[in-house]
Parts: sequence; C-alpha cells; structure tokens
Amino acid sequence: MTVPRPTDTPRPLPHLPEPRHLARVPAGVSPEDFERVRRAAHLLPQVTKPAEYLEPHAPGFEAHLDKLGLILLQKAAGTRPSRWIEPRLVPLALAHLDAVGTGPDVRALMHARAATLESLGLVRHAGAFTRLLHDTVEIPVPEEAPFPVVLPFRVRVDDTPIWAFWRDGDAAALQAALGDGVPHPQREAIVVHLARLVARSHALSPRELVSLLPRLSAECARPQGADELMAACTRVQDRWEHRVTELDTLQGLTSELAFQGYPDTFPKARAQQRTVTLYVGPPNSGKTHAAFERLCQARDGAYLAPLRLLALEGRDRMVARGVACSLLTGEENVPAEGAHFVSSTIEMVSTNNPVEVAVVDEAQMIFDASRGWAWTQAIVAVPASELIIICSEYAVPAIEILLGVCGERCTVRRFERKQHVELLPRPVALDALQAGDAVVAFSRRDVLTLRDAIAANGRPVSVIYGALPPEVRRREAERFASGESQILVATDAIGMGLNLPIRRVLFSTLSKFDGVGDRLLDESEVHQIAGRAGRFGFHEEGFAGVLDLAEPTAARTLKELLHRQPKAPRHFKAPVAPNGWHVRTIAERLQATRLREVLGVFVDRLKLDDAHFAVAELDAMLALAEQLDHAAGALPLAARFVYAQAPVDSRNEDTVQEYLDWARGHAKGGRAGRPSFLDTVDGWSRLDRIEQALRACTLWLWLDLRFPGVYGHVEEVHALRAELNDGIERQLQGKRPLAQMRRARRHPGAHR
Repeated sequence: MTVPRPTDTPRPLPHLPEPRHLARVPAGVSPEDFERVRRAAHLLPQVTKPAEYLEPHAPGFEAHLDKLGLILLQKAAGTRPSRWIEPRLVPLALAHLDAVGTGPDVRALMHARAATLESLGLVRHAGAFTRLLHDTVEIPVPEEAPFPVVLPFRVRVDDTPIWAFWRDGDAAALQAALGDGVPHPQREAIVVHLARLVARSHALSPRELVSLLPRLSAECARPQGADELMAACTRVQDRWEHRVTELDTLQGLTSELAFQGYPDTFPKARAQQRTVTLYVGPPNSGKTHAAFERLCQARDGAYLAPLRLLALEGRDRMVARGVACSLLTGEENVPAEGAHFVSSTIEMVSTNNPVEVAVVDEAQMIFDASRGWAWTQAIVAVPASELIIICSEYAVPAIEILLGVCGERCTVRRFERKQHVELLPRPVALDALQAGDAVVAFSRRDVLTLRDAIAANGRPVSVIYGALPPEVRRREAERFASGESQILVATDAIGMGLNLPIRRVLFSTLSKFDGVGDRLLDESEVHQIAGRAGRFGFHEEGFAGVLDLAEPTAARTLKELLHRQPKAPRHFKAPVAPNGWHVRTIAERLQATRLREVLGVFVDRLKLDDAHFAVAELDAMLALAEQLDHAAGALPLAARFVYAQAPVDSRNEDTVQEYLDWARGHAKGGRAGRPSFLDTVDGWSRLDRIEQALRACTLWLWLDLRFPGVYGHVEEVHALRAELNDGIERQLQGKRPLAQMRRARRHPGAHR
C-alpha cells in the first residue's frame, strides 16, 4: 500500500499596500519576519518618510520613494505620513527588533537615542547619514588680532556603527567609530578668500570693518558648499561696501540697497552699537521678571509685547514698581504724565526714538507665519543702547544669526524653571476635575462646550479664548486666580504670558485646526501650554495630562511631545513685511499708483537677502489692497497702505464691507461716517454678535488713532465696548449653555 506524501502548504506572502513591492523584499527574509517589520514600522529607525527626501507638497512627493526602489510599508492616513524602507535595510530592521523589541518603553528609548545622534551632529537625509563638523579658522585682520570664524560642514559617514548604536545604545563605541573631526576640505581656499575680502574692506574703511566681521561670521554659520559660501561672503562684502561708500551721501536708502540690505534700512538702530542679551528659558523660569527688573533701572525704555493683554500687564508691572509708563497698542495711545517708558504691542515698535533699554518678549514668535515679521522688525530695528530679547531655547540660533547679519553679537543668559512639569499617569474624567485645573481646547466652540459641561455639574468656570477682548480675558483670569472660579477652560491663549495659578494642564485634544486642516500640535506648542502648570509661588508642583474624552492616542502623543525638545523650522529665513519706505520707493520708481501693484512688486520681485530673509505672508494684505484701490482709490497711496494693515476680520464679509464703506467715505468727504454697530448691538445681544461687534470696535479705534478727525465717535465706541465686555462676562458667568445658543435673552428695554 502506497502512503500519499503530504503536499507542501504554500507560505503566505507578506501583506503590502503596494503588491508589486513584494519583488523588492530581500531574498532570505521570510513572510513572517517581513510582517514583523511592517507592524513595527512606527518604531524602527530604518523606516523613512517622504519628507526625508523631498520638501512637503513637492511634486511627486509620494511617488519619489517608489521610483528609488523603496518598499511602501504603510500608506499615508490623515496627518500621518506614509512609511517606507530600503530593501537593504530590512535585515538590519530585523536585527534591531531582535535587540530592542517593541515594548511600551521602546518609543522613549528611540527618542533618547535620536537625541544622542543629533547631539553628535548626525542626520539622515535621502537615505544617507552625514555628520556636522565645525572647523575654526582665523582670518587675518590688518592692524588687529585675527578674527575667529567657525565653518560648519557636513561629511558623509558610514552607517554601520550608527545602526549598531540604534541597537545597543553604546555611545562610546559610536564616537570611537566616528573618530575625531577633520578640517574643512576647502579650509585654505576659504581662509584666503575671506582674508582678501577683509583686506579690501580695511582699505576702504578701517573704522567700519568691525561691522563687517560679524556679518561674515553669520554667513559662515550656515553649512554650505565652499563655492556657495565664498560667493555669499562676497555678496555680504559688496553690500557692506555699498553701504559704507554711500551712507554719508544718501538721504534715504536707494531701492537697490533696500533690496539687498534690510538691516541697513534702520540707520538709527545701526548707529546705536547695541548691547544685546538673550534671556532664555522655559515658561515659569523667571526670565520676564528679570527683564522688567533691568528695564525699571534704566532712564528710559520700551517693553514690546506680543498681545495687547500683555502690553496692559507690562504697563501695570512698571506702575507697580513706581515707574510712570505709557501704553501704546494698535487701538490706543494712553500717555502717562512724566513717563519715560512705554509698554506697547510689538507691531507698534518705534524705530525712530532711541531708548536706553528695550525688551522684546516671546521672540520665538519670529517663527509665526502671520506675525513673525513684527519680531524681525523689532529685533533688527529698535534703537536701544541695550536690547533684551526674551525667547525659548530653540529660537537662539536663528536670533543669533539675525543679529550677526546686523553686524552685532549677543550674550545669552539662561534661566531654569523653578519646578518641572510631570506627566499624569492616566487620563482625567470631567467629573474628576480639581480646583486649579486648566482644560485646554483649540476652538471657541469646544471651549464653550466644555464650559457648559463643567458648569452643569455646579463647578464655577473661567473661560479664555482668542475672540474674547483682553479686558474680559483679564477679568476671567482674575476670577480663576482669586479662587472665585475653580476650573479654567481655555484655548492656547493661556500659553503666552498670563500669570495663572494652574496646578494641572489637561488637554482635551492634541490636534488643532490651523486654517488649512487639522494637524497635531508640535513640540513648541505643547511645551508652551504644559509649561503653565505649577506656577512658582502658587503650587509646589505642576502636572500635564489629557481628558478621558480626548482621542485614544492623546496620552501617548503628549508623552512623546513632552520628551522632545522644540526645534526651529528647517531652512528658516526671518520674515519681512513692507513698510512705508518700501511702498514709497517702489511707487516712485515704477510710477505706480495702485497699492496692489506696489505690494505685488514687493512680494514677487523684492529679494532682500536670500540667505537670511524672506517676504512675510501677505495674502490678506494683498486682498485688502485690491479692494481699497477700487473703493478708496482717491486716497493717497500711503493712506491706503495704512488701511491695508488694519486688523480686519476678513472671515466676516459684513465687517469687510463696512470697513470699505468707511474708507470710501474717508476718500470722498474726509469722514468715515457713523459705524452701524453703535446702533445694532448691546450687552444683551447674542454672544457671537457681541464678539463680532467688539472686533469692529477695535478696528474703528485702530483707524481713529491713525486718521485723527476722520473717524471720531470715540467716547461712544469706548462706552459700547465697556457695555459689551460686561455683557460677555454676564453670559460667561451665567448658568445657561453657550455652545449651542443661537439667541440670547434680550434686555426688556433694549431696542438694538
């Protein structure tokens, strides 16, 4: 009898999003092993993403890695990028899994090892590792000591010891394998080139040479090829030479100079020989307190705040120390008798009035897409003998380079946080909130929904979100600080400057809508918000966590983000917005009369300093400029430019149209007319209508400050604003739900 032989069971093939990539799986890797790699893709350092090869949104972003022969492990989903692996790295990924595993502590371990690689200057890009090295050279200076310049450069390194380090964490072995640094391969050529530039500059103006050397150093601080570096240094010297040779004869800077040397368009700041100090530290580290202590010791000075609320707080800090201080914001100028100090919003910085000390607060906001230009302008242009810049650690390199482009150096004074923020072990339920808790959401609707849910349980709640006027935010903060309310529900508005006794910061979500789509919070946002927990002098410790109604991955995401250090944007260039000088110069040169055309030239053709500056985002200004050219074309170009900078809520068409009507009335008869909001809204109106009317009040006062005699009705507007602020407070402190409320109760005697 013949016994039949069992047939071989075919081995299952690995599951891949792109089946044709099966052919790329290395021979000898079993389907089971490859499935291990695919499932652990989010933990493996061998796995890569398209952003490591191309800039996001570049043409063929996803297809590029396919063309390079990589294997797609996971498709992109929502905000999560796709994940890929080179076929040659699959065996290394398996060895990594065998050594490290996939346990709950692996993610934190990988973050720690990634930080070690970064500290060693090792970066992986487009599938290859490079190492950042620094070579210090000395440039001969006639009649002076040699000038040291640091040349950073990258060299490609073998990845074998790096993958070994990912597996075993042996940093000493990795450093031994990497060896000592080597000199810059083009060291001699660069030194010769810089020496020639310095000698040529010394022959032109020995006295001004001191302002060239930091500019050359700032240019050399960016890793780049030798030819590119020498060409860039030549351009720096050309701009410097142009400035030196024409500075005495130019009454105003020529358009050519403005196109190439933005810092030199502020001659009063350049003439100050400023002493610059960076006050650096996390939230609650005392850096702002120290800055005010120094400011109050000066004979005169300025505090430049990111928000009107903080400008008000800055003025009050000075007054509390017995120092008379004026207030200047976009919508108000409140001079104090005998004052030699001013507290102002950053956009209101004076570039013409020299002071002894100026303080620029929250300077990491230079990375903000819409308002970063104001910090560029303040840092470059404020004419202070002593400039104090308060910022986070990750902003230091960008600010140092910006100052170097100005021909200046700075010292860094670091502050340590008094307490550390600890991560809560588990999510918190709404009914388990404690006095001193701050719940964070990222939209007005979500804030009000949470406020309604907490208030329904009988807990007094304070509310802070961006649409609230500063006066109301301040009152709500005071209610929380005094204990009148136990819980604070807020947007990320609490992350900047508000002095609040928060013990626990609880995130209701780790994503936010940024005007384009939903995205995860980044490290800097999480650190800024979580850092408000454990305010020194109020609580001995601080905690950060998530609500149990947050997305399932929120707690893990928060842990990851708190373990990472915030970073500056890659390839950052300081944003610059046009000023009146630019508009006037371009208009005269092109004989242009339409504001949209003039601003278009600035955006499309103005090349400031391509290595260090970029045109700010001006889409909203350009849209307003085009409408103003049609509605108020009879106004002078300079007046239309002022209008285009106004804080208009462009999301509300009714507001935009009324603003254009005001400008039209100004152009035709020199008067804006009577604003409709004075007769249509009161303190008993619906909450969203009150908020919209308050924005209109702010806009009206902003315009009145700049066009005296055209707007007026100021007392009525101030009175209405006070009434509306009281109306918002009444609704926020009431018991009625606000999130879904469409119509609020009207006062029986109200006719508006």
